Amino acid sequence: MTSEESLGSVPLRKDRTTILGYPRSDLLTIVIGMPVVGLVLGLVLPPLARWLSKSPVLPWRDGITFVGTLDRPWQTAIAVGLGLVAGLLIALTEMAETLKLTLTNQELAVEQHERTRTIERARVSAVFVDGKELVVLDETSRQFTRGVHEAGARVLARAFRSHGYPWQDADPHASLFHRWIPGAPGLPAEAHAVLAARKVALKSKAGEDVRDLGETMQGLGYVVRDEGKDQYWRPLAGGEGGGAVRG
Repeated sequence: MTSEESLGSVPLRKDRTTILGYPRSDLLTIVIGMPVVGLVLGLVLPPLARWLSKSPVLPWRDGITFVGTLDRPWQTAIAVGLGLVAGLLIALTEMAETLKLTLTNQELAVEQHERTRTIERARVSAVFVDGKELVVLDETSRQFTRGVHEAGARVLARAFRSHGYPWQDADPHASLFHRWIPGAPGLPAEAHAVLAARKVALKSKAGEDVRDLGETMQGLGYVVRDEGKDQYWRPLAGGEGGGAVRG
């Protein structure tokens, strides 16, 4: 059964706007839950460290023993405060990573990392979910956006279809992807160099560099996706790669 069959008929919305942000229930969980977890960790870490330090086999013994000595009231207060701040930072980072979508019948606006980008509906060639990430392709098959959205595929599909966007069950260009092998034929030297740098960025979890290098690859005429620790690439649909991409 296709996703369209499972969703049934989805009427086209007229002159309406759909906003898909962080689901309210998940938002409360992360905004309240993460700081609370950090606060609790600040309270329990010193006694837990003291208990662990009694073990005859213990890695990082010096560090754990030091944490166990932080039992004075002012030290506990600092640990609790640091845990609370760490929880808040994790919550804010999580929210910044998640896509916020604004859909109309005319255009799609995507907000992520404090940046908003807009694309006309007529330029969108496909919208689909790849793993946990939502992907929107433009008319050249270039990835206009790729990122995590907490709403399920069913919710996303209904929203996009209701505004006339071409929702797909899977990546229509999946068969074009090749696993990147350094120096292998099929890519110019410049593209190999970009993917090598991107691999380093992935290993060091430098998210901004990973995104920028992915954009660089698209500028060379190639789309990149990740699967486990491997990078996969494909040329833009209708081209052999290595050329400029239409805006």
